[in-house]
Amino acid sequence: MSLLPSPYVGALAFAAVVSAGVASYGWRYRDEPSGRWFIALTVSAGCWSLFEMLFLLADSPGTRFLWFVLESVPAESSVFFTLLFALEIAGYERWVSRRTAALLAVWPALTIAGVATNALGVHALLWESLSFSTVGGITATEIAPGPLFWVDVVYSYVAIGAALVVLGIHYLRSRQIYRKQALVLFVAILTPAVVGAVYLLRPFMPANPIAVSFAATSSLLAVGLSRYRILDISPIARDLVIERMADPVVVVDRKGRLADSNPSARALFDGSPSLLGSSVADVFGAETASALESGGELRVVDDNGEARHFEVDRSAVTDGRDAVRGHLHILHDITERRVRERWFRALTENASDLIFVLDAHGSVTYLSDSAAQTLGADEDPSEVQSMKRFLHPDDEDAAVETFRESLERPDEDATAELRFRSSTRGWRAFSVRCRNLLDDPVVGGVVVNAHDVTDRRKHEQQLETFANVVSHDLRNPLNVAEGYLELVKETDRPDPDHVERIEAAHERMGEIIADVLALARGGTVDERETVSLDAAAAEAWANVETGTATLDIEESASFDADRTRLLQLLENLFRNAVEHGSTGSRDSPDDAVEHVGDGVTVTVGATPDGFFVEDDGPGVPPADRPKLFESGFTTAADGTGFGLAIVQTIADAHGWSIGYEDATDAGARFVVRGVEVAADSAQEAGVASSDDA
Repeated sequence: MSLLPSPYVGALAFAAVVSAGVASYGWRYRDEPSGRWFIALTVSAGCWSLFEMLFLLADSPGTRFLWFVLESVPAESSVFFTLLFALEIAGYERWVSRRTAALLAVWPALTIAGVATNALGVHALLWESLSFSTVGGITATEIAPGPLFWVDVVYSYVAIGAALVVLGIHYLRSRQIYRKQALVLFVAILTPAVVGAVYLLRPFMPANPIAVSFAATSSLLAVGLSRYRILDISPIARDLVIERMADPVVVVDRKGRLADSNPSARALFDGSPSLLGSSVADVFGAETASALESGGELRVVDDNGEARHFEVDRSAVTDGRDAVRGHLHILHDITERRVRERWFRALTENASDLIFVLDAHGSVTYLSDSAAQTLGADEDPSEVQSMKRFLHPDDEDAAVETFRESLERPDEDATAELRFRSSTRGWRAFSVRCRNLLDDPVVGGVVVNAHDVTDRRKHEQQLETFANVVSHDLRNPLNVAEGYLELVKETDRPDPDHVERIEAAHERMGEIIADVLALARGGTVDERETVSLDAAAAEAWANVETGTATLDIEESASFDADRTRLLQLLENLFRNAVEHGSTGSRDSPDDAVEHVGDGVTVTVGATPDGFFVEDDGPGVPPADRPKLFESGFTTAADGTGFGLAIVQTIADAHGWSIGYEDATDAGARFVVRGVEVAADSAQEAGVASSDDA
């Protein structure tokens, strides 16, 4: 074996070892296209250096010739793999397909086959003559190139030149770490190309200098791997990442590592270019990483403690083979929109109107706080699937028709007046407006706005009642008084009967005016106080002309109420029981005044949620019950028809409800419900009777 100078063998051995180490490091990226081409390139370069070293160490011409022929395999392969790796790493992976790779591999394959056949003496296209000589312990090759040798040289430098061009373009278009990557790769590939070109023009050493220069190339690749993470950070979607883009942009590779970011993103997250290649969770935090992964909404608190909201637009980044290489995340600032939404939500949730949204099938998808509280669904509004259980049974058909109308005519609002049950105030009338926003991407439903018009309707009824009273009820006694007044004027001595009728007409007008005022004032409640049912009933009984009627108080209770209005309510119920429940009025309707309260017993008692007033009279005929609480309805010849209307108005003003029931003894029974009776106030009251005249 020839004893060779150590620099040649040492440099080739170093190049082979470093190439092997770099290839083994790149093995972990074998699933990536760029990783596969990188491994092939470094293995080819290492084999070229190794084969050249074995060629120099060979101690016989035959062995030297064998290694010379075998050396053509890694030599041709390294050129081929260099071009493919450069295209892949520079972002031109769409050009690296199986078809283009096969076309590019045709010439290297033919050249390797040509070397083998040339060595067998089949032809002399690559070299015409070949000899080895050893001078001073150094093996030298003397070769007379054939025509295909120069064609192969041209092919090799065209391929290497193309690789250098794409890396140069990549360098000029890149920023940050990508530019450094491109520079390292450019120099690593340029080094053996320059050495080979100089050697062709002027041989300056006995060994193949290209194989020796791989020591420098492998070293540069090792630096690129360790410092600039050539395979860790590939230029994913770099052309899409606009440096001056206002929205923050983040690129994450498919292994969850930060691959790129623009200045806006680095300013938002206080990121540094040196963090590229690190885990996104380590750079931005687990919450941000999760938001980027899910493509949802991201909340970031800046240095001033103010929260900013971003909508993450996440899209896959694919290479030329449609393989997913990572994901591009564009963060759109929606802070102002969220502020407006919070303002709108606060406005709607604190509004007195009921607001809810229905889907195309009528199911509830949204219920405002005001609606939930009013309807008594605030404990868990999400469980409210239908508004039917809050809707008055008699209004269900109208509600369905209004909803259907909104679906059929989306350009027009459908309106109706419906009754909903308030959790504290009973049935309330609402003016309902339905707007079809099913096609709106934000709302996606029918928006229902319900405005409480109960008080307005009551005021309208009161105005109507007042108009009726003025136009009819007051006009009759006024006409009577005017007629008899004319008769009085015509005589010198007025007939006492005429004067009496004038007085009766004025008394009648006074009663009507008093009832109208009571009806109007009954809708308001002043300061409440704790009252006792038995005491209030006894006081109200004393204020009513009861004749021989008696009052029984079965059970008392305490609750909060406007004492004056409560006394009016009880007085009207007592007056109604005495006038309509007495035996005198039943037996002799023509002389009912003479028999007021004759034989009737009025009973007052507490219930778990209110109280009742009943009598043992004949009760109310079924046909008259639906109209009991209407203003102006009366069965008495001299009644105003406002008594029970006043009772209902006072009950409503307190948030109570009143209804009629048949008493046990076939009399009339009026029950007031919705009263918050003190739990410890109910007590058994002794039977109290009164025959107050």
